[in-house]
Amino acid sequence: MKMSKNDKVVSKKIRYSVLWRWIFTNSVSSNYEKMQALAYCYAMLPFLKVVYKDNPEALKASVKNHLQFFNTNPWIAPYILGVNVAMEEKRQGAEANEAIASIKTGLMGPAAGVGDSLFVVIPWTIFGAIAANMAIDGSPVGVFLWIAVSIGVKLLSFPLFKSGYVSGTKLIENLDKSLKTLTESTAILGLTVIGALIPSVVKANVAFKFKQGNFSMTGQEVLNQIMPGLIPAAVVFGVYFALKKNVKPVTLILIVMVLSIVLYVLNILK
Repeated sequence: MKMSKNDKVVSKKIRYSVLWRWIFTNSVSSNYEKMQALAYCYAMLPFLKVVYKDNPEALKASVKNHLQFFNTNPWIAPYILGVNVAMEEKRQGAEANEAIASIKTGLMGPAAGVGDSLFVVIPWTIFGAIAANMAIDGSPVGVFLWIAVSIGVKLLSFPLFKSGYVSGTKLIENLDKSLKTLTESTAILGLTVIGALIPSVVKANVAFKFKQGNFSMTGQEVLNQIMPGLIPAAVVFGVYFALKKNVKPVTLILIVMVLSIVLYVLNILK
């Protein structure tokens, strides 16, 4: 399958409106159900309206696609947006829509790791400490230093967005025969990243203890010998199964919260 190009390339002004919208909304529209998905979709909306102005059904499908779960470091996300914009300009069919979703999923994990290190840990640790000490000593320069660093980090969004757009354009140009392979590989990457996060993010340990004489062992130690992270994996699988059965995410969150409290009080899980 070959990717067909649109009759026109969206203007630079419209493309960069995506970036401006992301800069001002990525932190204020997050929620526990879809995280940054609402901000991502809102940022892409003016661009999508131009690309699909003659195809309302394709516009609806693309909007729904961008309302799916998305969460990464907000300062490096412009790179993903740039890739997305380039692909969306030349996108065709459901396969391309699936590829865009897979690339977002595959990139948001690695981008979060790189972004947290380069845009959070380093500047906050180094310049934050300098600015805080200067402010403690009564120097107003510390405040302005921190403002300047914050603005500098934000300004990096523009070259990142441009770099992502160029990368996405080149990706499309070489995508004629490899769209299916790309979709599958990025989906595998995304699932691998999410799977690796399960034991570190989901905490569920068996509280039951077995004791006989001087010998004691916890239920969690037994499970760890069988498969470390078995309970967190089971919890995630249960949530995934419920989502497949169209249980609302908000309902699932409430169920998990109530079960967590009840099982902790009963000393079953901790």
